[in-house]
Amino acid sequence: FSIKYTLARHTKAVNILAVNVHGTLLLTGGNDSQIVVWSLVSGEMMQEIFTPAAGYISAITWMHGNDHSEMSFAFGASDGNIQVYERSNDELFEFQSMTISHSSAVESLAWDPVHQRLASAGSGRPHVWKFTSDKTLILITLQLEKQPYVARTVHFYDNGASLLVSFLESGEIFCYSIEPWDLKWRKKVQGRIGNAIIDGNFLLMSNLKDRVDKYAIPTLQHVQSYSHVILRNVPLQISVAREAGLLFVGGDDGFACAFDYNTGAYRGQLTHGNQGDQIIPVMVSLGT
Repeated sequence: FSIKYTLARHTKAVNILAVNVHGTLLLTGGNDSQIVVWSLVSGEMMQEIFTPAAGYISAITWMHGNDHSEMSFAFGASDGNIQVYERSNDELFEFQSMTISHSSAVESLAWDPVHQRLASAGSGRPHVWKFTSDKTLILITLQLEKQPYVARTVHFYDNGASLLVSFLESGEIFCYSIEPWDLKWRKKVQGRIGNAIIDGNFLLMSNLKDRVDKYAIPTLQHVQSYSHVILRNVPLQISVAREAGLLFVGGDDGFACAFDYNTGAYRGQLTHGNQGDQIIPVMVSLGT
């Protein structure tokens, strides 16, 4: 592995990354209350959005259509609100709406291009929102009872017909049907859930202790592990490069780890920063 670009603009820790489906644009959000839009073609900063009232940026997602055109994105912050931005004629992104979504930080966002829906996790529960033509979000799910655990991640599944929600402390996955809204099943995995991503019919989860585990959906049968040292109890993010056959996970000692996706074998490290630095967000792009 070799460094292609070093992107420097944030003044505090970077919490979240999102690459568009074409691999040409990158969104970054951090503790400095900034969203930065980067070109992955040139490595240049295209735009910075400063939102001091929102607090730290905790979640972000592109909102593309079925044609994979990325004209909008949404981000959540520590104030519990979700903001939507859309690209204007001059190629910059402009503010469209703000929605009061959760009473605490937005932990996760997910986008369903099939039904034009946004899901969010926060305050111990998930929400699903309809993205309207006037660029606002309308809540379409029932007000669920708050769980006594952190709702860590949300993921659309089954072409947007279902929603998977992971809970940190309990290690549980809830699966809801969206129309009608109903709990289909809830199952427990091994250990806690620091972070999770969906990859086809698999869920990959960091257990906050010593590995990433891969589970088949919907049985949640354990099928693979990717073991690595975790020194501190932080929610390391995961990213998969299926075409390259690799899985990447953040680290807490100055580097991220790379694994063979199929065998779980360790393939090396991506040094970033100094020893002891937390490399929490990781994101793969094969578009450029």
